[in-house]
Amino acid sequence: MSDHGSHALQPWLKRVAITWVNHAGASLVKVVPRRHLDTAADLGVGFSPVADAFRVDGCIAAAHRCARPDEDLRLHAVAEALVPLEPDRGWAWAPGERRWRDGRAYEADQRSFCRLQQDRLQQQGLTLQAGFELEWMVLSAEGGAPGSPAFPGGPYGADRLVEGLDYASEICDALDAAGLDWLQFHPEYGASQFELSLAHGSAVEAADRLVLARLVIQRVSRRLGLRCSFTPKLTTDQVGNGGHVHFSLLRHGQPVLQGGDGPGGVSPEGAALIAGVLHHLPALLPIACPLSASYARLAPSSWSAPYQVWGIENREAALRLVPTSLDQVPAHLELKVADLGANPYLLLGALQVLALAALSDVVPLPAPVRGDPARADGSTAAHARLPQSLAEGRAALASSAVLSAAMGELLHGSVLDSIDAEIERCAGWPAEQVIASTRWWPLVGDLS
Repeated sequence: MSDHGSHALQPWLKRVAITWVNHAGASLVKVVPRRHLDTAADLGVGFSPVADAFRVDGCIAAAHRCARPDEDLRLHAVAEALVPLEPDRGWAWAPGERRWRDGRAYEADQRSFCRLQQDRLQQQGLTLQAGFELEWMVLSAEGGAPGSPAFPGGPYGADRLVEGLDYASEICDALDAAGLDWLQFHPEYGASQFELSLAHGSAVEAADRLVLARLVIQRVSRRLGLRCSFTPKLTTDQVGNGGHVHFSLLRHGQPVLQGGDGPGGVSPEGAALIAGVLHHLPALLPIACPLSASYARLAPSSWSAPYQVWGIENREAALRLVPTSLDQVPAHLELKVADLGANPYLLLGALQVLALAALSDVVPLPAPVRGDPARADGSTAAHARLPQSLAEGRAALASSAVLSAAMGELLHGSVLDSIDAEIERCAGWPAEQVIASTRWWPLVGDLS
């Protein structure tokens, strides 16, 4: 067997889980034994296009353009990205990309789309670096209503870390065993909530890391008799889980968000980047927040940043600029509104599209916002809200010429079909029912 990946010949390796993420944000999987890894990389394994028509509850959306029995795709393991998943049990993980059976790229494959946009940026001397922050809640394994918080303790509290130290140790050990480069782990604000910050990498690397980190956290939680939930909103009265994206843009290796005399030290090109992404943010929102429950999280004055504003170190701004400082970390932006229902490949692919468009079609940069934009005094014009429902976000994405052109008819249209399916799924439901329906995300199905 040829050594496709750095771990391919490791003696512990017995089987490989190959995943891709569908339009509903769910990681789907095929497993091959070690002896067939080469075949899975070169020829792929079968996967029907219908899987992109799966709703968040696992049902097939009948009106989706992919909801047909015809044709087949091949899911190719990206074996050079293979890493351990649970090495003690012989499990490894590799991301997958789908192609037609004759080897042609599948136009609606999300990882391929992200990689293609990465190549487009590189042709212009540009590189987008990104890293995700994951927030999740750890609950008792009981089904039904939300389940009890697994670990007591206050917001960001060392008391919660000590109470959950065995859990934290298992999580960190598993992340290390998987070779995931992480920066921080800590208790978050919500009850039994934790956060993990992943290191920056290329757009494709950042998305791969997020997928793997979610699998590791889910596996460790279950092995310890617990449940984890990455849902954007667990209950109506609790804070939600975000999936914030930190990103920077480099031109020929030099950061574009610093070295100028604009607000926060941004350069003219950096100002164009902020202004352009901000301008297109309504169209990006249903990709970043694709669940109906996502919009219950995006409430004013809750640090979820539901206004179309940017700010310097302002955590209530949808785009938060983090300037470079004594730490010498390059200046970067944080996309605060995103949550973990998003397909990370689709999200970072679209973000790269908007970054390139921002530099070629420059729009004016508005002034940065200080403080909570929901509490502006009467002398300040009201700040624009981002879409307040998935239907409003869908309309913005449907009308985005920039994103529709870059995504192509099949990818753009199938994403809209999946958004339509999520809107239809929750039509007429009260907020409590909408939230309850994805309470255990990414676990599909009701635990009651």
